[in-house]
Amino acid sequence: MTPGHSVIVVGAGAAAQVMTTQLRAAGITDVLTPGEEDVTDAAFDDAANTWTVHSANGKTLQGRVVIAAHRPIFTPWIPELAGREDFTGTSFHAVQPDPDFDPAGKHVAVIGTDATAGHCLAQLVESAASVTVFAHAPRRIVTELPLPMTRIKRWLRRRIGLRTRTDPTIALVGAAIEALTPTGLKTSDGFDHPADAIVYGTGFTVPASLPDETLVGAGGLPLRHSWYDGMEPYVGVAVHGFPNYFFITGPDFATQASYVAECLELLECSPGTRIEVRHSTAQVFNQRINLESARPHRVASAFDLSSGGRDVRETYAGAATLTVDGATHQVRVRLTGHLDPIDGRYHWQGTLFDCDWQPLPDNALKQARVATLTVSGCAASARIVEKTPWGTHSVAGVGAPPYPVRGVELISR
Repeated sequence: MTPGHSVIVVGAGAAAQVMTTQLRAAGITDVLTPGEEDVTDAAFDDAANTWTVHSANGKTLQGRVVIAAHRPIFTPWIPELAGREDFTGTSFHAVQPDPDFDPAGKHVAVIGTDATAGHCLAQLVESAASVTVFAHAPRRIVTELPLPMTRIKRWLRRRIGLRTRTDPTIALVGAAIEALTPTGLKTSDGFDHPADAIVYGTGFTVPASLPDETLVGAGGLPLRHSWYDGMEPYVGVAVHGFPNYFFITGPDFATQASYVAECLELLECSPGTRIEVRHSTAQVFNQRINLESARPHRVASAFDLSSGGRDVRETYAGAATLTVDGATHQVRVRLTGHLDPIDGRYHWQGTLFDCDWQPLPDNALKQARVATLTVSGCAASARIVEKTPWGTHSVAGVGAPPYPVRGVELISR
């Protein structure tokens, strides 16, 4: 076993070189770079607050921090939209652009829009005849600062001007995509939108073939159990539940490497042993479209510093079965919960997402607010709270949730 290092940078390409340079500039010199060695798995040790990394040639490495600057283990996700195979124009995921695609004079539709697509929007706008951005769950269009008091809004408009994002060359469509057609997209409001090309900015997925032990975070949490289709790391570098672990995903390696170096500088200057992106920070980042390159928050406000111990709030993201009025529906869910110290009961809530091949029946959900949610054979009574503005449904429950909760004794009553 290789003795522990402060930082392990996995990878040997441009991203790893940029990251290593940034670390040296920040005064962080205890850095191990395994180079071209193929890393097979990495796991976080809660007791020691360190990562153990195994390589294909049998080496075991230990480090306080791991930075994955090689090929990411998650892959681009393109939703199975109705009619997707019928579209006759060019289409590709933003992270895998078509090298032969020239947007000049074309009408371009961007679905998503994740941080990678946001990064390339400016280039599209420069030459395309038009660029239209379509919201797709889990992302939505946020057009105005959500200020609850009208008086405050009026004051801001008078003093500094409360403005929405008004780039005249980008059209925003908030209606859900109903289907793709041979020549464009049709939305739920009945409009047809012609398009010569479609760029998917729909985030990433964890391949079904990826073993759970490939990346295991705090509390034994596999990456798959904290991921849902369409998600991406916060500004491409961090996932909640995986302290002291960072990604360099691109396309702007330099900006990401600089931000990670800031995170480690803050960790070095604090008495804490862990740095982890806040759950709320990552959640909001994954729910809003990006109309430009993602701008990260200050490290101190976006990340938590601690000396160990997991957040008492457990989470689950993945496949589930929803039973309403005797009918079952396959759904994707993102759930979280906590033990309430006042009533001693477990309160959980989250979001239901349609499976692309089986949309949820809106009428049935409106009429029957009570349902059963099942995850891997574990069922729990649930309450359908409401349909959200971007087409998903919020759900909540009290008592044992449909996902496993470690280290908590649940009371059923």
